[in-house]
Amino acid sequence: MRNFFNLFILTLAFGAQSQTMTTHPISYYGIGEMGQQSHSIYDAIGRSYVSYFDSSQLNIYNPSTYSNLTTGNTLLSVGINARASQYSQNAAKSNQIFALADHFALGFKMKKRMGLAFGLKPYAKRGYAFSETIYTGLDSLQYNYSGRGTVSNFFLGFSFALLQSKNSYLALGANANYLFGSVYNDRSSILISNTSYSGGLSSASFLVKAIHLDFGFSYKQQIGRHYQMSLGGTIDPSQKLNATYANAFYTSNNMSDPTQYDTLSTTSYKGHIISGLTYSFGMSNRFFIDAWKRKARTLHPNLMLNLSYSFKSGFTHDFDSIASWNGGNGQHFGIGIQFSPETKIYENIASLKAFDKLSYRIGAYRDQLPYFKDQVQYIDKGLTFGVGIPVLAQQSLSTLNLGISLGQRGTFSAGHLMESYVGINFGVILSPARFEPWFRKRKLD
Repeated sequence: MRNFFNLFILTLAFGAQSQTMTTHPISYYGIGEMGQQSHSIYDAIGRSYVSYFDSSQLNIYNPSTYSNLTTGNTLLSVGINARASQYSQNAAKSNQIFALADHFALGFKMKKRMGLAFGLKPYAKRGYAFSETIYTGLDSLQYNYSGRGTVSNFFLGFSFALLQSKNSYLALGANANYLFGSVYNDRSSILISNTSYSGGLSSASFLVKAIHLDFGFSYKQQIGRHYQMSLGGTIDPSQKLNATYANAFYTSNNMSDPTQYDTLSTTSYKGHIISGLTYSFGMSNRFFIDAWKRKARTLHPNLMLNLSYSFKSGFTHDFDSIASWNGGNGQHFGIGIQFSPETKIYENIASLKAFDKLSYRIGAYRDQLPYFKDQVQYIDKGLTFGVGIPVLAQQSLSTLNLGISLGQRGTFSAGHLMESYVGINFGVILSPARFEPWFRKRKLD
């Protein structure tokens, strides 16, 4: 247990201090690019997360699923997200790579109908840097634009199963979220000459410290021997987030040395950032296929089809000192398929081959992002695939999961910035063996 809590504290510190979580200039807007529902399992099926759940995984994006976990088994979920992007605009091209811990969460079943989960995940992120140089004869002016920072989300979630039987499951849940962190936009101009490196810097920031709530439901029904249907939905109502806006201006004879900056002015205002209504809905259809006879084994495959839709409202604010944010609404459409050659892995482990134990995933998505360029909305679309690898030692529910996305993001208009990317999401779900629970209630005779 000591190692577990050390890992938890380390992850909290890492998440609180991480800065570059995206490399796209659209993170300039508002409080940054909103944290997309990123997970190694759900990314691989077209980012279809809201209705896909079972007892072997921790769905941190739909709080109603926590009570579906197995009694006596605690799940620890950790994700690492990496992305390699190529940006192009007209003839100019640039490559960027980043990688970081994506989420850390712990979930367990409290009683027969109740589940609990808590952890850390990103809420908003900012990270970009670009510059331009203008020649003025003997000297040059260099303009630099950069953004950094993240708003993290520490959540505590609870769910209760209104209906829980062998063939049916219906539950409601909620997450109480504490949002914290800062994001920055910096602009500087520098006079570059043989004798001078002087210039000025403008730095604007938002500090967010706020409580935020979201809710979810999930329903699962076994229909006959060969079909299981799952429905899920979440809603994130419009809420006010406490925030502080600060703006500072500096000048210096040497812009490469921050210790030599002279402060011209600083201002600070308290207000609210207003999150718009966001909701999602999904459906999963699982088909249990009749047994496949092989030479030395019998397989019991199943196929799952996942569909998801999300609506995301833009953000506004009530600060009188800054201009209105020119954002909008966004939508997500996702479809994914998962195929598992063997449903009864532990019962037939002795006869299975290596590829029989895996889960294979493929999908596609199309997102309309709440950002615009010349009145044209940004689109994010791509194909996904991945694999789930069970850790069969000591009959635990542990798994390793890999999700890969091949996509493009931009307005798809001539002359506008276009991003082509490869996203890799690696996740680990750890669970103790059935005979060695992490949280054990002892009784004395």
